[in-house]
Amino acid sequence: MRLDRKLLLIAPAIVLACVVAGMVYTAVELHVLARSSDTLTARKEFVDAVARGEKTLDQRQAIGILQVALDVEAKRSAAIAASRDLLIELSAVALVAWAVLAYGIRGVPREHWPRFGGGRAPDAARVERT
Repeated sequence: MRLDRKLLLIAPAIVLACVVAGMVYTAVELHVLARSSDTLTARKEFVDAVARGEKTLDQRQAIGILQVALDVEAKRSAAIAASRDLLIELSAVALVAWAVLAYGIRGVPREHWPRFGGGRAPDAARVERT
């Protein structure tokens, strides 16, 4: 069974549209990840106050802050790596879809290509010029 020529053009175009949507989603997620937290300045001010000696921290609180900071850093690193891997996979899928689309376009006979002569047949245009 031979594949329909239109399928060779439509399917990769749909895949490319999905790839673009995936890349936009990844870019938005990376933007959200890179955006600083609303409470970052408040937390920095608290740590600066502890460093200046204006506030005190016991050992349990200091360990808790360090554990949270390490956990956040681990999650952020994992999210960045996952986004990078997703972009690599989407790029590979886009390359394959582009190759199939190029193959499908090359398979379309020339008589089906669009004509830009204003709707006139090519033979009629040649006859008028001579």
